[in-house]
Amino acid sequence: MGDNKQKSGSSQQIRAYAAQYGLWVGLCWVASFALTMYALSHPSVGSFGMILGLCSVPLGVWLMRGFRQTVAPLPLRQAWYMAWLMFLGAALICTAAQYVYFAYIDGGQLVRSYSELLEMPEMHDILQQMMPGKDIEAMMNEALNTFSSTPPSQLALQFLFWNVLIATLFAFATALFSFSRDLAKR
Repeated sequence: MGDNKQKSGSSQQIRAYAAQYGLWVGLCWVASFALTMYALSHPSVGSFGMILGLCSVPLGVWLMRGFRQTVAPLPLRQAWYMAWLMFLGAALICTAAQYVYFAYIDGGQLVRSYSELLEMPEMHDILQQMMPGKDIEAMMNEALNTFSSTPPSQLALQFLFWNVLIATLFAFATALFSFSRDLAKR
């Protein structure tokens, strides 16, 4: 057992654990997305979705440190590889949930919520200050029409791009906090 802890993890072992950990992080992301969508009709829970999404980094660090302590030490390169696979799995799970939501559950709720938000005089004033001289109502109507006419499959592909980008950024942070520093000193 001591011999196993001296070697770094094999690629197959890293992929297997990353898939398991990606499931947990993915469920965290799905819950974050669900809370964000729920916040459209219940604004009091709006911050919880963002907080839960950001908590996926400490969750990933905790899972990877557990791997490092019980299975094998992780040099920085392997830690980044494992973290990236973990968050990539989470991105795929979350994208699948987003597709299901927009294809079968949403029913135009997101567009209606943004329409109501944009009808508020305060929001109109803010947008007018941000873009002076522009026809805010025409721009917002065009954006909402475009979004409402976009099929769920295209929305899912757009979300996949952003989810993979976030996964890559989160993987860097997670790897930096979870690699075996004693291997870096050798």
